[in-house]
Amino acid sequence: MALDTVQVGSDGLEVKASNAILKWRYLSLHLIVGAAVMLAGAVEGRYGRLELSGDDISYLDVANMIRAGDWRAALNPLWSIGYPLLLSGVRRLFSSTPHGEMAAVFWLNLAIYFVAWIGFLWLLGLMSRAVQGDLSSGGAARLSLFLLIGAACLFVTVQTGVGRVSTIGPDLLVACLFFFASGLALKVYSRPTVGNTALWGVVLGLGFLSKAIFLTVSGIFFLVAIGFMGWRRSVAPLLRTVGVFLLFVVPYGVGLSWALGRPTLGEAGTLNYAFHVNHLKHWMGWQGGPKEFGSPIHPVEMLSAHPPVFAFGEPFHVTYPPQFNIVYWYEGYRQFFDFKNSARALVENSLALKYVFQEIIPVALVVALCFCVAFWPRARERVGAGRSLNPWLLYLPSLLGIFVLLLVHVEGRYVAGFLCVLGMAPFLRLDGWRGGLRSGVRAAALLLLLVATVFNSAERLRGAVRLAVAGTDMQSGGQWAVAEYLRGLGLKAGDKVASVSPGNDIRCTWAYAAGLHVVAAVGNDAYGRKNQVQDLHLFFDSPSVQAEVLELFRGQGAVAVVATEIPFDVSSPGWRRAPGSKAWVFLLGPSSSAGN
Repeated sequence: MALDTVQVGSDGLEVKASNAILKWRYLSLHLIVGAAVMLAGAVEGRYGRLELSGDDISYLDVANMIRAGDWRAALNPLWSIGYPLLLSGVRRLFSSTPHGEMAAVFWLNLAIYFVAWIGFLWLLGLMSRAVQGDLSSGGAARLSLFLLIGAACLFVTVQTGVGRVSTIGPDLLVACLFFFASGLALKVYSRPTVGNTALWGVVLGLGFLSKAIFLTVSGIFFLVAIGFMGWRRSVAPLLRTVGVFLLFVVPYGVGLSWALGRPTLGEAGTLNYAFHVNHLKHWMGWQGGPKEFGSPIHPVEMLSAHPPVFAFGEPFHVTYPPQFNIVYWYEGYRQFFDFKNSARALVENSLALKYVFQEIIPVALVVALCFCVAFWPRARERVGAGRSLNPWLLYLPSLLGIFVLLLVHVEGRYVAGFLCVLGMAPFLRLDGWRGGLRSGVRAAALLLLLVATVFNSAERLRGAVRLAVAGTDMQSGGQWAVAEYLRGLGLKAGDKVASVSPGNDIRCTWAYAAGLHVVAAVGNDAYGRKNQVQDLHLFFDSPSVQAEVLELFRGQGAVAVVATEIPFDVSSPGWRRAPGSKAWVFLLGPSSSAGN
């Protein structure tokens, strides 16, 4: 008896030791794979963006308004408050320099990227159990090595190839919250407890604060819940979720309405519909028409027609006002539905989605191949296939989310979260394959995915890796150098300047980095881009025209004129070329802040 007891105890110790080794191996694999995921995100996040886009600058301006306590300006009906609110908090931990600000952006984005990765793994664990028909029990299933590596490949490819860690904006945050919202949706479908439903409402509410599209995504989740659970079973849980969700929506909507001066929950969707479906001229300078669009209530002021000169220094004291609050300048346009325009937009956006996949074509082809193999119909699996139809509800929010965007406007960063979820469908299916030929198919699928990911990442991250190896200072060249040159000329933060450009002035990194306020400009998309170079020649080659325009700029309070990306040499007197760039500067002095 004693010997038996000792033997049983010895077996128990061996089992515990074996379990400890397995847990350590599992944790080590997660750490190794996670480290590779974070390394890719860190390289792209730090070295993937040389200059700022118009959206980047607008979100930075909103964050600055929050820090300054100017909530009327910060509550912008186009740029949601969630991401700038986070950035304004993180910003306080870093120095008040361009380098400090970009460091704050990098660490915030990397933190969001990390949480998104955790959320994606958690969601996959729940989806794996849903596919296996074992979602009702608590906790999340451990991911197999097959799913873990597959998830890492897909996540890195999409979030550094289609989306961008380096982007200053909410899209990565939206993907992160979508993963958690999807996971909580599965938990509510199976166990609609008070805690699950309330937490689901919180995540959906945070998503709405991050981007207005989450209002539509939340509606999709609710419809899927009703379809999955049935109306009677879903009423009470959904009422709890909706109640918590409205605790975020209503106060934010009241704030936006106060700032705009009329009831609204955000204007991004309606304005983008007007721009991209009905082809309302946009970016800057719309003075009204065609007649079906009506006229703006307070348009950008047109000072001259030949060349086109616009003024917009008031009422927004930000880097580039036409981009900061597009809703204000276009208020008064008429919204309408045109079937032909809608059909054309659907076709054009479908083609744009094709270009999104071209960014990650090696991985996309492997996923498509795996999809064909995993879901190829087999006669002997008809019963099982019938039982596995329900898990397709896991993918409906992503599919419908992409469809909604196809109706209006599609960019890769908008659909990154959806693509991550949909891309794992064949691998979740293959994960259940065991033994013989099926194990070989799984191994081949994983090998192909790894090779495709390495190839795609090498292509997409090559430039970022080179910059990282060289230790490049990302705020030292290009338009950052132009900003430094302007400061050297005596311009100070808050000074008013005018801009001359053959393209779109919204990418004015030089103005943001120097803290300048662009109040007037020559050249705009709405007026007719094909004529812009001709307009620039008129401005630079005709001394009388240039003198007239410079006087208009002075009248707007500008102390300097900055001409960027000029495709020809400027020989007019008084213009100085910023070293190593295509930028030219004309000081409009005398002024209190800029020298001769």
